[in-house]
Amino acid sequence: MNYEFEPEPHHRVLNHRLNDAFTPTYLTILSIIQAVALTDLATVVAAEYRQFTVVNWLLALLTFGVLIIVWNVYSIQGTIWRWIPDVRDAAMPFMVGALELFLDHTITLGISIWLLGLAGIATMGAAGTWYMHWRARTEAGNDQLLRYLRLHHLFFALYYAGGAALLLLLAWLNYVGSWGVAERGQEVLAVSTAIFVGACLGGAVIISHLYWSKAIVYARTGQLKHRKDMLTRQLSSLATSQLPETNREVGMQRVLRYQHKVPLDKCS
Repeated sequence: MNYEFEPEPHHRVLNHRLNDAFTPTYLTILSIIQAVALTDLATVVAAEYRQFTVVNWLLALLTFGVLIIVWNVYSIQGTIWRWIPDVRDAAMPFMVGALELFLDHTITLGISIWLLGLAGIATMGAAGTWYMHWRARTEAGNDQLLRYLRLHHLFFALYYAGGAALLLLLAWLNYVGSWGVAERGQEVLAVSTAIFVGACLGGAVIISHLYWSKAIVYARTGQLKHRKDMLTRQLSSLATSQLPETNREVGMQRVLRYQHKVPLDKCS
């Protein structure tokens, strides 16, 4: 008997095609924007490095780190989630790219303006997290993982929003105190501020890594549990699975003893 499968409806084929186009299109746009921002940063450093102070070099290094963090965060989100893209998805990377170009050119203008640019990027990070969570809810296939990572999204948004507020406060303090002035006391404060900002950026890297690790565990196992819980379940299941084997061995020993006993009874 021949079974003929009906072809999938065209609207479903189109829906899959539009969803599948999200990740490669998003990452391609992001790659181009990050390449432009990195080239611009290299141009600024090459043109002004002779006049750089310790603060300028720290800001250049932190700006380079910001480009890496932005790429890492957006590539993670673009890989995990998918939906049918529209003009809002195209606008988000370009807005971040514009802020990155602004950040490149504030390296030589003072730490206060640089902090303002970084606060803008942090604000976009908080807004982007909220937007990503909202758009991911529109696709039914994201429901299970979305519920699992909901608290992470909230923590992401609070971390970025709190970081933006803190950066604005530091920018105001730097502006009022003139910490960017080339005097020893003010320069020490500026260096301390840059190091503190670097530590905050490191925190963002750690948060993204934990988020990505949980997504990988889910992708490999399908389990919405922490690794510790998964290990406990595996050990308990292993201990349970050994019981039938033990019972089987006891049963085999009884059979062998019975077979050995039967001939003896016949002989007697």
